[in-house]
Amino acid sequence: MKTARMAPAGLAATVAAAAAVAAYTWRRRQHARRRLRAHCWWDVPPGLLAVLETSVDVSTVELTVGASGCPSDVEVCVFPNAAWEARVDVDGLASLASLVAIVVPYAGIMPKHLDRLRAILGGRLGSTGEGGVALHNLHHNGPITAEMAIALLLAAAKRLIPADRRIRQHDWRPRGLPFAGAQVDPPEPMVMLDGRTALVLGLGGVGSRVAAVCAALGMAVLATKRSARLGGEGGGSGIEVHPPGALRELLPRADALLVCLPGTEETRGLIGAEELALLPRHAVVVNVGRGAVIDEHALYAALREGRLHGAGLDVWWSYPATYEEALCKPPSAFPYGELDRVVLSPHRGGGIGVADLELARMRRIGEMLSAAGRDGVERMPHRWDFGLGY
Repeated sequence: MKTARMAPAGLAATVAAAAAVAAYTWRRRQHARRRLRAHCWWDVPPGLLAVLETSVDVSTVELTVGASGCPSDVEVCVFPNAAWEARVDVDGLASLASLVAIVVPYAGIMPKHLDRLRAILGGRLGSTGEGGVALHNLHHNGPITAEMAIALLLAAAKRLIPADRRIRQHDWRPRGLPFAGAQVDPPEPMVMLDGRTALVLGLGGVGSRVAAVCAALGMAVLATKRSARLGGEGGGSGIEVHPPGALRELLPRADALLVCLPGTEETRGLIGAEELALLPRHAVVVNVGRGAVIDEHALYAALREGRLHGAGLDVWWSYPATYEEALCKPPSAFPYGELDRVVLSPHRGGGIGVADLELARMRRIGEMLSAAGRDGVERMPHRWDFGLGY
């Protein structure tokens, strides 16, 4: 028996019909698929809200905003900022049975906030089991923090602040320009970075950018990264990457030490008097990570005694707790402000309240929620690791 062959036109029609049925079925399934329910727990200003809404994939995320209340069936809550305790109904948080994730939209999460969340959610916080609530932070300020690190490096290497202060008084002597028949003061010391070596501690979102800029300035770049292997490895753009255990071997090679590490038990006091003594006398130290990574007294003593060329600090050991303290609180128990070798910045690197950063924050929140809606909450980026502390 011969099998009848379908005419080409009939075959094409059958294929087209099957494709149409498949497309219809896919659309129905997509329509029927439940969207992720997310809530931003504050009254987002209209301009920022527009950026947030355009950054969220509404086909996979059902987004609500507002400080007055949170839907009882919400799955992901986004807190407003570091002052969330005063703006979030923390008592109502524990009653959200569907809650699976909290987003705290800034880079570091303060210990007191972790303690508060543990008190509210108990064993649910950080649990991977049923009813568990994951904690996520946000790395939207990585670029501007890296820019601050480079600004501090350049300002400290060039002794820019004392030179600025003197030219404001019409004093040109930091230039060292000779005049006929006159005694000339030596110029304000500077370190030329081209051809020198930078050591970047922490090769994350901030450190990787800092390393790339240092390389662009003509510096050889060393870096430490928790996941790196012994012996060093290539990190791209000629960056030599080492594990944290190689720190003491790397310090004597570093003309600039740039700290881009989070504040954890592992990093606390990582740079002490012994480590600072391994640096060359012309070295510059920059810290945009956390103040406690560097020993407070050891760094002050090294700078006061001229054992380092300079330092640029954006993070500190003491912070104001109130507005009144913000007017007069010293950032350290030691008078760093009396040292011309130091460039001081009041932890501005994160760009709190800066318009560009708030727009970036909204975009990144939208991207995170969209990723959770598309791929599942368990794949949402920047999950907090309670073991590592960041």
